[in-house]
Amino acid sequence: MSTQNNTKQILIVDDDHLLRNFFSKVISAEGYHAVVACDGDDAISQLDSNKDFCLFIVDLLLPVRSGWEVIEYIKSNEKFRRIPIIALTGLADSFDEISKVKESCDAVLHKGNFELTDFLALINSLVKKPTSM
Repeated sequence: MSTQNNTKQILIVDDDHLLRNFFSKVISAEGYHAVVACDGDDAISQLDSNKDFCLFIVDLLLPVRSGWEVIEYIKSNEKFRRIPIIALTGLADSFDEISKVKESCDAVLHKGNFELTDFLALINSLVKKPTSM
């Protein structure tokens, strides 16, 4: 099934198969096209595949290449640097880690500790956020 030009694509990067599927289903039900990646290298491949994304959801702890490396890659690429990023984490982060997330990403979600309606509202508000400056 091909994605039509008007369907907004969201890249979901998470090594947890269940969470990746959950996010994909929720995002698809909301009318977006979910593109998934299971590790950092897979995410970079998806980014390099010339797809147009409107949002990135990136787990910070990934095998092969970390979520931070994926975020740095996004931020270093002119095509993607203004696209919103939601960071996912399952760990209790230090103050420095939270500060780094807030500087690099538009939002941070703690796995297993968020409301679905808030998650959808966040996605919809970030996707509608202007990406050009």
